[in-house]
Amino acid sequence: MTSKERVINALEFKEADRVPVAEWGIDHDTCEQVLGRKTFWRSKAEITKALWEGRRDEVVESFKNDLIEVIDKLDQDMIPAILVPPKGLKPQKVKNLDDETWEDEFGQIWKYSAGSDCILLIERPVKNISSVEDIYKLFETEIAERCGFRIKGKTGNRYKLELDDESRLEMVRHVVKERGDTKFIFGRGFEEANGGTEPLYFTEFEEPWIFFGGGVDNYYINIALQPDVVREASDLCAQMNLATAKTFINEGVDAIAPGGDFSNSSGPLISPKSIREIFLPGMKEVSNLGHKNDVKVLTHNCGNNWQIVDMLVETGYDAWQSIQSKTGDMDMKRLKEMYGNKIALWGGINIESLYDGTAEENIYDVLYSLKYAAQNGGFIAGTSNSVCFGISYDNYMTCLDTIRKYGDYPLQIDKINKKISELEK
Repeated sequence: MTSKERVINALEFKEADRVPVAEWGIDHDTCEQVLGRKTFWRSKAEITKALWEGRRDEVVESFKNDLIEVIDKLDQDMIPAILVPPKGLKPQKVKNLDDETWEDEFGQIWKYSAGSDCILLIERPVKNISSVEDIYKLFETEIAERCGFRIKGKTGNRYKLELDDESRLEMVRHVVKERGDTKFIFGRGFEEANGGTEPLYFTEFEEPWIFFGGGVDNYYINIALQPDVVREASDLCAQMNLATAKTFINEGVDAIAPGGDFSNSSGPLISPKSIREIFLPGMKEVSNLGHKNDVKVLTHNCGNNWQIVDMLVETGYDAWQSIQSKTGDMDMKRLKEMYGNKIALWGGINIESLYDGTAEENIYDVLYSLKYAAQNGGFIAGTSNSVCFGISYDNYMTCLDTIRKYGDYPLQIDKINKKISELEK
């Protein structure tokens, strides 16, 4: 059975030959141990610096050379495909404000995060947005172009958007060409959290921030005070997401995978009512487009999402990734009982244990998820977010070994229970 077939079985709630294994992302320190060499792939801070310096081709070539090799060596089943900056990307004028803070030529403030080894966009120039008309004017004069789109026409409030440069497809086309027959390819974003210096978003929640500027708190204030205006911004972002999804679909991916992150470890960052009224319509549009084209639709949504899981199901997502079982209290057993035949679960390896847990704790995490989430399909094994910078490589290898040892179908539940009992003593 190929990796592609294995994943499709899981997404359709069928048991395959074994539980599929995949990651939303694998950061560079783990990749470098797998490869035995340096890589730009998810070397987030170094990517940002290289793109600021105009070294786009060097970055993209490293992506192409390294990602597939990492996936093959780890024997994983899914490969992310991303849009990349266009060829000829010029160096940007960036000035240091201090050793860990920069201001770019657009007046945006970036700051280094040691915990994730990335340079995060923390503040944009504030936009004076007070009406729906302001939103549309800004979209037409700045936002669409900055996000990599050319406006080709307009009917009412709906735009015909076209990717501005085919070279942005270089990574997608490479992955589909090299592994499209055997691996499950999913299209996802390349925003600043991954090292991108341009707003190449494919997200459900964070994206409209670009219309309002300031810090992220300014965005939340606008959601509270100008929900109708934010709703229009969200709709325009959904239109860009639809254009992105169409691009991925036309290039032959197996799934599209927008990100969300509506919650932190305590619960939703804004009210579920606001999520439903402002963001859900656009989320459904993207999901419907995928299914209309026989492509699976996945969602990356961090945090304690008990209050919004029903909305993720209602949207029509085939799978939910970034299930924070520990810090987000998203227990795999409870999720399987409540939603196991409605949305596939992608997770089970807790990054908290990967950082500083024992080998036994990591083995237990994997066995718990296999026992309670993997039966009858509907489960993809992976981390509760991504293989983050700074995790223990040995712990991650232990998790993968455990999945290989206990993850064949039909699952040997007696064998799994025996090992769990030994670990609980």
